[in-house]
Amino acid sequence: MISSQLTATLKRYEAAMEILKQSQSDLVAEEVLSIFNARDALQVALQEEKYIPTSILKRVFNSDSLLRQQAAVILQVITVEELTKWRESIHPVPEAWWWRLETCLPPHPLDRLDPLWKLLTLASWTFNLSLLADLAKRFFSGGIGFIGAAAVTLPGLIALFQVSSELTKVGQENFDNLLARFKVPSQWRQEAKLGVTLAVSLLIAGIWLALPAFSNYFAASGLRNFEVGKLGSAEQDLQQAISLNADNAQAHLYLGVIYEEYQEIDKAQKQYRIAAGDVPAAYNNLARLYIKSKKYAEAANLANRGLKYAEEKDVDERYNLLKNQGWARLKQKRYPEAEVLLEAAISIAEAPEMRKEVPNPGSAHCLLAQTLEQQKEATALEEWGLCCQLGRRDNIDEDVWLHLAGEKLEEAGKSCPNS
Repeated sequence: MISSQLTATLKRYEAAMEILKQSQSDLVAEEVLSIFNARDALQVALQEEKYIPTSILKRVFNSDSLLRQQAAVILQVITVEELTKWRESIHPVPEAWWWRLETCLPPHPLDRLDPLWKLLTLASWTFNLSLLADLAKRFFSGGIGFIGAAAVTLPGLIALFQVSSELTKVGQENFDNLLARFKVPSQWRQEAKLGVTLAVSLLIAGIWLALPAFSNYFAASGLRNFEVGKLGSAEQDLQQAISLNADNAQAHLYLGVIYEEYQEIDKAQKQYRIAAGDVPAAYNNLARLYIKSKKYAEAANLANRGLKYAEEKDVDERYNLLKNQGWARLKQKRYPEAEVLLEAAISIAEAPEMRKEVPNPGSAHCLLAQTLEQQKEATALEEWGLCCQLGRRDNIDEDVWLHLAGEKLEEAGKSCPNS
């Protein structure tokens, strides 16, 4: 037996469709709502029936077919934007296709390209997610900071929203509603989705291309922290800089200096080797460590290579490279070469316009004094005096040399105020 409710709701729906056929040019919003309401009631009645005769199903199919055929007429009265607002008010179930009549319109000629746009959209957000994963790994490797969170979170949320709009019905509906709110014609919806995806791709690619700038920012922050004695913060900043740009030579250089402070010499040497390319300070620091490790030939070679990259304005670097090369030659007992190199370093430090640029002028005098003494030169005592006068106790190497200078001067009947 067919329930009276199903019969009544079907007749009501058919009556509404009859009105639609007769008053197409005079159709108003209230009549459209009556049609949707009648179809809602019919759907409820259909779901409550255990068995529906074929004759009833045929009548339902005929009325539904007519409704689909009249979708264009209805959407001339009720715009897609208004229909979207109606859905937002009552939240019809996804199966209620009559509340989404825009999907029943015949395909627009532009819709033939939709599969291509969908494929490009899929490829674009796949690219976005993979690049975001790389960015997140780089930024968060040293801890989650504000800059990293800002650089990754916003484009990440947009990309995830796009993925949802493609892979879930709710996401698709929400995105379609958003486009409808901005009055994007239905035939341009897929192109709009691709456009948004490509815009996000440009944003993420821009952040990725800016990684060297982010890296330089963290390297500068690390140097500032190092200068005020915050070694832990400096190390973290420099590691973050290297994570963002593995080729940041300055970050490797400063990190090597920090490892020297920690007396982790192997780690320091590794960082200096990475930084050594066109960075004179890296060659200089590595040469000094090689001298202390008794690798004198390697140290001299490194200092010589570093001089090729040290410009005339890099006064401190040229001085230290010449001094360390001379130091290596001294240890190799190649005294004439050491003397020439150390005198060249001293000439740089003693130039009136350069004196403020060289923070440790005493070290070259200390080394030259040792070189001259090995050659039995009388001028060695004068160099010991300059070593004593200009040397620095806070430098571990010069501290040893100052003690030696004090002994030499004392043997000659002179005193060393810095001993």
